[in-house]
Amino acid sequence: MNSKLIDNIKSLPFIKTVKAISDEINVEVYLVGGIVRDMIIAQGSVQNQFQDNGLDIDFAIDGDALLFGKKVGDAVKGSYFPLDEERSVSRVVVKQSEHTSHQSPVKGDEVILDFSRIRGEGIEDDLKLRDFTINSIAISLDNLFDSRDLNYIDPTGGISDINNKVIRVYDKGVIDDDPLRMLRAIRFESQLDFLIDDKLEILIKENGYKIKKTSGERIRDELFNILSGDKSHIYIQRLKDLSLLKEIIPEIESMEDMEQGRHHKYFLWEHSINTLKTLEVLIENLQRKFPDRYIQLYEMLSNVLEQGISAKEAVKLSSIMHDIGKPLTKELDKNGNVHFINHEKLSADITEKLCQRLRLGNNICKTMTTIVRNHMRPILLSNEKKVTNRAIFRFFRDTNEAGVLICLLSIADINATRGSGIFDDTAEDIEGLVKRVIDYYFKDFIRQINSPLISGDEIMKRLNLKSGPGIGELLKEIEEMRAEGIISNTEEAIKFL
Repeated sequence: MNSKLIDNIKSLPFIKTVKAISDEINVEVYLVGGIVRDMIIAQGSVQNQFQDNGLDIDFAIDGDALLFGKKVGDAVKGSYFPLDEERSVSRVVVKQSEHTSHQSPVKGDEVILDFSRIRGEGIEDDLKLRDFTINSIAISLDNLFDSRDLNYIDPTGGISDINNKVIRVYDKGVIDDDPLRMLRAIRFESQLDFLIDDKLEILIKENGYKIKKTSGERIRDELFNILSGDKSHIYIQRLKDLSLLKEIIPEIESMEDMEQGRHHKYFLWEHSINTLKTLEVLIENLQRKFPDRYIQLYEMLSNVLEQGISAKEAVKLSSIMHDIGKPLTKELDKNGNVHFINHEKLSADITEKLCQRLRLGNNICKTMTTIVRNHMRPILLSNEKKVTNRAIFRFFRDTNEAGVLICLLSIADINATRGSGIFDDTAEDIEGLVKRVIDYYFKDFIRQINSPLISGDEIMKRLNLKSGPGIGELLKEIEEMRAEGIISNTEEAIKFL
């Protein structure tokens, strides 16, 4: 056993408080779930998961978990939430920044303490009702504090499954109890580098349709947890192979066997998953490809838009959605050539509907639909004989920060179109333009937008005009001329008027 990890857990005042309250009211309390799993994993080569993301601790209480949680919340001055009064489940959320007197092994600020009443006749019955065997292991707090040798309670063989890196259910009824567990199984595959066993694979394929019973918010959280990984394309494909992805994004079914014409090596779905794969490799190689801008690009991709979802995760999902409207727009001309006129607009509409189903916030939805609707623009610009700064300014005026994400997607898209499936040094035409466009955004566009040469009020005052759309058109023309270098200061803008 990793004694340092045990000491770190015991050193948390929240754990000590839970133990003190359990002694005070004479209630047996057990550590259960992910933290126990991670304690076991920490003995081997797999890094424990909880240290990078704050701390989430589950407790099983042999008594009233609502009362127990309230006592803990009061003691640690945390926020108390009764999650399920009928089943006696409660939560306490504590900000570590408000408890600066101790040294915590946890890097994240938020600590979540979940308390649930033991189901069945005792802790072993309770563990058999949990989602996966790897999460169905318990440690008595008495044992944790009173002994250096932990006595794991493991009625389902979870420790063996952890050692073998297997995700398995003890009772197939747990899928009916909560269909989201099918999606969680894939998330654990991606986070722990484990594999679902054959029986669970069959169970997921047979019951995938039940995921529709789950709220969009819960599906959203699991899906974006999967997308947060560096190789999420593997697990998005897993979702598809296990017939889960079509229940979340039903439009993908028509992508499977759809040919795209002579410019594309792959059918539509394979192209889309290769686009995600290529995008992920590109993100890993930003420093090599954008040596002057990679820090700013990393910062932009890491920016959390809302609901805990980063720009990187938003553009990843957009890469799956960018061509999803093609099956409904496919046409053949008289020469037998394939065309997908306005597919990007229909793809954006489908993306917006997905955002609504997943209860995504307005900011994320706007970012994703902007990416999808405009994903062709860098490629179309690269076909022009001369790309002016005015054209680049218009692109960013329409897309703003999402335009940079579109540029990254366009490189991945063109590489996946040509069939490499991995990021390499092909598509130099689009890459050269993208570097110029991204450089313009950080060097010129941000400054220009934040410091306009003249305001609408000043235009109305100088020309004795009333407010109306014409004022906006004048402002647009001034900024486009500024981008082109025709005017550069307020005096020149006034002369133009």
